[in-house]
This record gives sequence, structure tokens and C-alpha cells, in this order.
Amino acid sequence: MALRSSFALIAAATALISAQPSFSQAGIDNNQQRAANLARDTAIKLNGGLIKYRPAACMFVIGGTPCLVKSDAKGFLFRFEGGSPAWQQLKQPPTTLTEILVAPGGREVVGTPLNKVLTPAAKP
Repeated sequence: MALRSSFALIAAATALISAQPSFSQAGIDNNQQRAANLARDTAIKLNGGLIKYRPAACMFVIGGTPCLVKSDAKGFLFRFEGGSPAWQQLKQPPTTLTEILVAPGGREVVGTPLNKVLTPAAKP
């Protein structure tokens, strides 16, 4: 009986997972998804951790596509704002602007061309 329950649970989980769009269905390759995750995590570390900082919602979209500025032989360049926890939900202005370049394989940060504090007059 326990074996049937386990099988049913596994079958249900598999059906749920396969119902979600895959990266390839969204037009995103694995390298871009890895790069977006790495860029987001790097910005969080650079700006004091999750207790102090949250990147813009665009970095939580599959592949970070809304924040992807450029993708070429040099890698993936992401540009996004950030702020204190819940800054977007509370409609507060961003406090940082960050650019992170991740290698084409999505596994290494090549550089952080920009990570600056925004003042109200400096918002892009």
C-alpha cells in the first residue's frame, strides 16, 4: 500500500513539473538562467545580503530577461535596480543600480561595471 502511495506521489509531482514551461520553451538556454541566478546572488552579496537588499523583480523572471542588457561573446550583462526588502511592493524608490557581467557559460562573474547608490536625483 505504501508503495502505491509513493508511486502516486511521484507521478503527481512529475506531472506538475512537466506542466511548467521549460527554459527552452521560454527561449532561454541553461547558461542564461545560470548567469541570471549568479548575477542576482552576486548583487545580493555586494549590497549587504537579503536582510538589507532585494534586487528588482526582473531578476526573478526566467533568465532575468527583462534585466538582460546584452548577450554576446563576452557574456551576459545584466542591469537592474535594487533596494531595501519589499521596496517595489511598497512603491519605494530604488537605492542602488547594479550592472554585472557574467561569462558566457553562466558560471563566473567577469566584472561588476556598476554598483552605485542612487540618490533621488540620480535615478536613471
